[in-house]
Amino acid sequence: MKKQRVLVTGGSGFIGRYLMSELKGRGATVMGTCVGPVPSDDFVSVTLFDRKKLTEIIEEFQPTWIVHLAAIALVTHGNVEQIYAVNVLGSENLFNAVIDAQIKPPTMLLASTAGVYGNQKDEYLSESLPYNPTNHYSYSKMIMEMLTRGYNDKLKIHIVRPFNVIGTGQAESFLVPKIVKHFRDKKELLQLGNIDSVRDYVEAKGCATMISQLISQEHRDPFTLNLCTGRGWSGHDVLDTLEEISGFRPRVEIVNNYVRSNEVWRLVGNPEQLHKYLDHTPNLLDLKQILTSMYNAN
Repeated sequence: MKKQRVLVTGGSGFIGRYLMSELKGRGATVMGTCVGPVPSDDFVSVTLFDRKKLTEIIEEFQPTWIVHLAAIALVTHGNVEQIYAVNVLGSENLFNAVIDAQIKPPTMLLASTAGVYGNQKDEYLSESLPYNPTNHYSYSKMIMEMLTRGYNDKLKIHIVRPFNVIGTGQAESFLVPKIVKHFRDKKELLQLGNIDSVRDYVEAKGCATMISQLISQEHRDPFTLNLCTGRGWSGHDVLDTLEEISGFRPRVEIVNNYVRSNEVWRLVGNPEQLHKYLDHTPNLLDLKQILTSMYNAN
């Protein structure tokens, strides 16, 4: 990837930090965007609403790829207007900034979400299934995906749908890091919502590796791909695994306020298309390996 120049929006975020590190390790020249103070020389501060500055950054850096990770990614985020503003209007601002820039348009890869599938009859979810989102975050990503259709004549845009990405460094506002911290702190009572639902957990570094591999290749046509393992684990599995790791088991209380009325009961991806594009089956960590790493992290 020595000739690649990659602009990563949301580069200071959870997946973004892993992706920038992975890309640098592969020899790419990388720049990340962030909001607020820049953490290092590899970053520039800009919001998705500043189309003029985005255009200037793209013209100056001249990326060959833009990986668009910047988003409101918390399903329970309380400000619904902000979810749509950032995830939909902000993304469209980025599309237009790329068009405005007086350079050869870089190829784009957008991070959507497996949440666009919602509840389906299929046990393993393939990319051809219809949209069926159940919350505002997933709706906003569905709209973002649909917006790309209006830019196909000007931009080459690929889409990935990550399933539940977890790992060391994830904010405790997300469910699994919250549970891991509870076990680490040996707190006696753990209040949760539904723990019967099944999820396909993808470790963040593995997610970054798959994205890096995808953008190191030439793709004639735009793709939409799951980033998944094809394995499903319930909340009970998370609790049992952490008990095995820690030797501790809190008392679990199911709180009605935490139970979603629009719960997606099973969200496990079919990785067949992903493996075809990668040309191999990636060696992704299983749940116990991921949780052990998170539990032992400082």
